[in-house]
Amino acid sequence: MWYELGQEQLIDLLEGVKFNVINQTSEHVEISFSRAWKISQRGSLVPLNVDKRYIIRRGVSGIYMYAVLEKLKGWPTVDMDQTRIVFKLNTKFDFMAISDQRQKIMPSEIDRDITNKRANPLAYKEAVRLVNPQNRIFKGQVDDKYMYSMENKDNKVHGWISSDQRVGFWMITPSDEFRVCGPLKQELTSHVGPTTLSMFTSLHYAGKDMNTTYTSMEPWKKVYGPVFVYLNSASSTNLLWTDAKRQMVEEVHSWPYDFVKSVDYPLHQQRGTVKGQFFVMDRYISKSKLFGKFAFVGLAVPGEAGSWQTENKGYQFWTTADRMGIFTITNVRPGSYNLYAWVSGHIGDYKYERDITITPGREIDVGAILYEPPRIGATLWEIGKPDRTAAEFYIPDPDPTLSTKLYLNNSYQPQDRFRQYGLWDRYTALYPRNDLVYIVGVSDYKKDWFYAHVTRNAGNGTYQATTWQIVFSLKAVIKTGNYTFRMALAAATTANLSVRINEPKSKPIFLIGLIGQDNAIARHGIHGLYNLYDINVGGNLLRVGNNTIFLTQDRRWGSFTGVMYDYLRLESPPEV
Repeated sequence: MWYELGQEQLIDLLEGVKFNVINQTSEHVEISFSRAWKISQRGSLVPLNVDKRYIIRRGVSGIYMYAVLEKLKGWPTVDMDQTRIVFKLNTKFDFMAISDQRQKIMPSEIDRDITNKRANPLAYKEAVRLVNPQNRIFKGQVDDKYMYSMENKDNKVHGWISSDQRVGFWMITPSDEFRVCGPLKQELTSHVGPTTLSMFTSLHYAGKDMNTTYTSMEPWKKVYGPVFVYLNSASSTNLLWTDAKRQMVEEVHSWPYDFVKSVDYPLHQQRGTVKGQFFVMDRYISKSKLFGKFAFVGLAVPGEAGSWQTENKGYQFWTTADRMGIFTITNVRPGSYNLYAWVSGHIGDYKYERDITITPGREIDVGAILYEPPRIGATLWEIGKPDRTAAEFYIPDPDPTLSTKLYLNNSYQPQDRFRQYGLWDRYTALYPRNDLVYIVGVSDYKKDWFYAHVTRNAGNGTYQATTWQIVFSLKAVIKTGNYTFRMALAAATTANLSVRINEPKSKPIFLIGLIGQDNAIARHGIHGLYNLYDINVGGNLLRVGNNTIFLTQDRRWGSFTGVMYDYLRLESPPEV
């Protein structure tokens, strides 16, 4: 999907006009469908040179595919919001699997048809309630493609099975290097159609905070893929899924492939490695530095700390450190990068102070690197866990008339409760008149802190602003000191959040302004983009005894307007 500024959005199928056999042996065939862009095609075709490649290998049941896209300097400025591969399968494929727990017989596209009254429309076009499906087991359930989204780091294999013919069709993604916005970016997988996707770029769960504008003075080239479409057959759905996972592991271990013939795809010996050990130092938690246990450590285009989560034009390479913070990032393409990291249990983002230049065959050891998370004083209280999601907070049961059985009472993955449709409206049911009040030391954030700070549905298409209260007690107050309120957001959609202390009608001590386009609330995502705010609270605003922080979300644009919190903490003034 693409458009020039001020023009309508268009879809370009990237059809090739030139065919070439790149390589042909008894073991391997690679073919190319390409086209070169001309200025006379402006307005009808996206200004890119396109080279789509397909590879078949002897003894391998499937096809590899990738694309090399190139925009030359001087070509028109263009926005490219979505790049993907789409397969629409025969309707005999009726069973979908995207993980060990998230798999089931699926409704058909006919079942979703609202014109023949088999389904009723819901709040947006992707979501419907099935009222007269062909298979009665789906009656009353909700279907929505966003229920089947998955984070990049987990999105390695998904697809469809034909229960009748006992065959499987699987999309396998052996590497995330060509995906965008880091390991936590959520993307579509497979959904009713039957449809299977390989998403390379999209605004899903991020919005236009991603920079998808490619200027006329900005040359750009990127290889998307290869991905692998795997075909198999077996006597049961379980065996088909197990075999697809086995093949996925084999493809991951084979990356980078040694049979790809594009000069733009570096082979193993043409890539580099970065290793080191990640530590965390927070003197209010420990007097000595801590191992960066299971930290996410990655290389991405140079930028500010945390910029990787909206970066979509270059390549990214991520790994997870071990229990001692030791990490190795392998098979990195040559180029200039920044080293980024974050670790669950600590707020904020880390960025290594020097650029890292990868050259073929080079191994770089950065040694011990130390992250000091934002901290001014001791923790007076905290709500939640700093893990960049709202998964630990209270996720309500769905409206019984709007549920999806796949996510009901899932004892294997209780966090999947958030994937139900319409949970945002449960806030109005739980708090019809008065808003949430959380009492530090009494309330339990797992039960008493709603997962999303949304509007209240007042009926007739109108919505009310909502104000949450955090009530806490202080035994002493340093009137001349500065306290710090840390507020980490896991998601935001067209929200305006203000913070007041003790007086609900007073001037805000902090006002975010319009923030967020990730739409994670509507799309069943327990997080979107991460944002951290450090808010100064003058001691003169606090008092001995009970105090209240008022959090007001006053945008009233609809059901999905609001934020998800990741973590909140009040710190004392710094020690002298």
